[in-house]
Amino acid sequence: MVRAAIVVKLSEMPPSTNSLRKHFVRQDGKMGSAKTESYAAWREATAWEIKNARLGTIDGPYRLSIAAQRNWRSKRARDIDNIIKPISDALVAAGIIRDDSLAERVSAKWADDLGGAAVVALLCPAHEDLAA
Repeated sequence: MVRAAIVVKLSEMPPSTNSLRKHFVRQDGKMGSAKTESYAAWREATAWEIKNARLGTIDGPYRLSIAAQRNWRSKRARDIDNIIKPISDALVAAGIIRDDSLAERVSAKWADDLGGAAVVALLCPAHEDLAA
């Protein structure tokens, strides 16, 4: 059975991959890292936003297409590839997908008008007969 696509609209832009983790020296002298507070807060709020929309789930391999609003609340340029990881993590936290390692294909682009959303993500089940 082919499951329909899931459209996820996010009201806030994710933090850049560059600011997801903070690094520190542990007591044993080795390097450690932890999620930043701002990333953890964004992921939790976004996971609840997605859960409340009751969009369904994709149980196996999937394809993810992301459109992000260009210049969202800032004129500062961002790298489009730095929004993929936090969005994937939020989809896992919300239960839409089981694990982001199941992604068969991921794409991201800037958009000029997403109708008020910061990000729109389209998830489709990946099927071997559709792979190319």
